[in-house]
Amino acid sequence: MYHERCASCHGPARYGGYAPPLIPAALERKSDGQLVDAIRAGLANTQMPGFAEVLDEPAARSLVSFLREPVGTIRWDLDAIAASRLELPAAAPRIPPEIRRDNLILVVERGTSSVSVLDGDSLGELDRFEVGRIHGGPKFDRALRMVFAATRDGTVVKYDLAHGGLRAKVKVAVNTRNIAASPDGAFVAAANQLPATLVVLDGALRPQKVFPLPGQPSGVYAVPGRDHFLLALRDLPRLLRVTFPELELREVALPEAFEDFTLVPDAKHLVASARGGQQLLLYDLDADTVRAALPTQGLPHLFSSCFFERDGVLHAAFNHIGIPRLSIVDMRTFGVVTEIPLRGAGYFVRSHAGTPYLWIDTDTPEIQLVEKDSLALLPQTLTPEVGKKAMHVEFTAEGAWALVSVWHERGAVVVYDAESLEEVARLPYAMPVGKYNARNKTRLLY
Repeated sequence: MYHERCASCHGPARYGGYAPPLIPAALERKSDGQLVDAIRAGLANTQMPGFAEVLDEPAARSLVSFLREPVGTIRWDLDAIAASRLELPAAAPRIPPEIRRDNLILVVERGTSSVSVLDGDSLGELDRFEVGRIHGGPKFDRALRMVFAATRDGTVVKYDLAHGGLRAKVKVAVNTRNIAASPDGAFVAAANQLPATLVVLDGALRPQKVFPLPGQPSGVYAVPGRDHFLLALRDLPRLLRVTFPELELREVALPEAFEDFTLVPDAKHLVASARGGQQLLLYDLDADTVRAALPTQGLPHLFSSCFFERDGVLHAAFNHIGIPRLSIVDMRTFGVVTEIPLRGAGYFVRSHAGTPYLWIDTDTPEIQLVEKDSLALLPQTLTPEVGKKAMHVEFTAEGAWALVSVWHERGAVVVYDAESLEEVARLPYAMPVGKYNARNKTRLLY
């Protein structure tokens, strides 16, 4: 049953793949009943489907018993990390010096386990490199000289953004959730689920320090304007900070686990939520305290939310994964301005100062649009390709074009004029799961 239903996402050895590991250490805080429910009903706030139609309750309980079986102690220490590191020679230049690096776009193509480097001005492919099953998105340094990416199986790579070509790779864990890079690219932090660690590398991917974690990480992020990485745990109410260059760790107790969070553009606050919780929390990073709480239904995918200005006031848009609804929140009062029903419960809402719209995927072939000034839902939808799911919108540097993924093995990245909504181009890709513009990922844009 495991190999038929689970292994394609969770890995044949249960070490994780597209989805988290399924070994006793990762499941110890979940009861058998909770795991049976997850198997049969799915997890509404993730891409985990339900198997109730093909697995009855006794079968699901048998599968849970299998997941409780030990796999042995899994270690991956500083010496193992150092021994795995490869330094790669510089390749012939692939990115012409006249190309605007701030408008480079990385397209993560799951179907080929590779990343395509696009010129955001011409939409021509400049380079391509294989890396594996990327999770958490690539991370750029602020000078746009390099970009780092991590795969689910714990491999971190460094790509030369100025000339092209991979320059180094290292294995930091058996299963990794995501990475963060300091603004100068001098440090990279990897949050790992198996073993549960935070690994800090230098900019050449040489291991510097391994911090064992008391629980499973929800993710690690670099805080703009601050010399530290920020990490929360999915299963324990702790917030961890690791300063650089000192690489010292400090823990702060939280009122509840921050299973998902997003940084507010002021870099002084974050918005957090917990699976099974009933509220969004506005957390003050200076005072280390919750400033406000907002009741909510359906866990928003917070790091896939967006912020935008309306009438001179910062607003946030949250797409609830489990409920077909978009919530618009006034960040000044931390109150809901309006809630907009959608055609489906999607993952991402995106915008840019260069477009008058919020772009929302709906777990359907349709992208819906909301006018930022009026907060009116447009009757017009965008369907990049009938019968194939559309998701994950990204913009070129100035926001003139919007890029939408057709999420299919015979998919595409479809480019639209971000104001007129006319199709500009269509680039074929095999399962393009994400696009990342260099300027947008290193600047605080709404």
